[in-house]
Amino acid sequence: MKINGPGESSLLLLKVIKRLDQLKIPYAVVGAFAASFYGIVRASLDADAVISVKGHEEKLSRLLDILKKDGYKTVLRRGNREDPIRSVINIVDRFQNRVDLLIGLRGMDTDVFQRVVKTSFLKKKIRIIGVEDFIAMKIFAGNPKDFMDAAGAFKVSRQKIDLNLLKKLTRRYGTKELAQLKKLLKE
Repeated sequence: MKINGPGESSLLLLKVIKRLDQLKIPYAVVGAFAASFYGIVRASLDADAVISVKGHEEKLSRLLDILKKDGYKTVLRRGNREDPIRSVINIVDRFQNRVDLLIGLRGMDTDVFQRVVKTSFLKKKIRIIGVEDFIAMKIFAGNPKDFMDAAGAFKVSRQKIDLNLLKKLTRRYGTKELAQLKKLLKE
């Protein structure tokens, strides 16, 4: 699959996933791509995934080197103590397609990578964040668009959701998020 122009961030995501798989870096696709998987279609100019490199700084360094050799512009931004995201890698191709790899989201359960949903996109295997993790993460994000994504995913996937797990995951983010989940469950 060749990227031919702007608006093809999902194809860039597939190329990044190939590198993550080669380096055995756990990931879960999140953001608008995951929202679409759960039935909430909305446009986005980028693609997002959360990755785990804790204790494997050499893998992070190798990933950055490989992506640069592939011709992508990469920027590693590290958050401060108050930032809910420990670090993020912004990856941009020559057409300005963009993938953001989130590293360490405060409150996210470390087992998130064991609960991914394995599926395929354009005949390539990918891992999407599990629905309970997706809803809890979207509630934590805190803006109205994210809450609508969470509510939509809950409505579409209601029969498949483990409510106890959803409550446990949301509680990890904080009491404000748990109150938002209770609001969502009443709707």
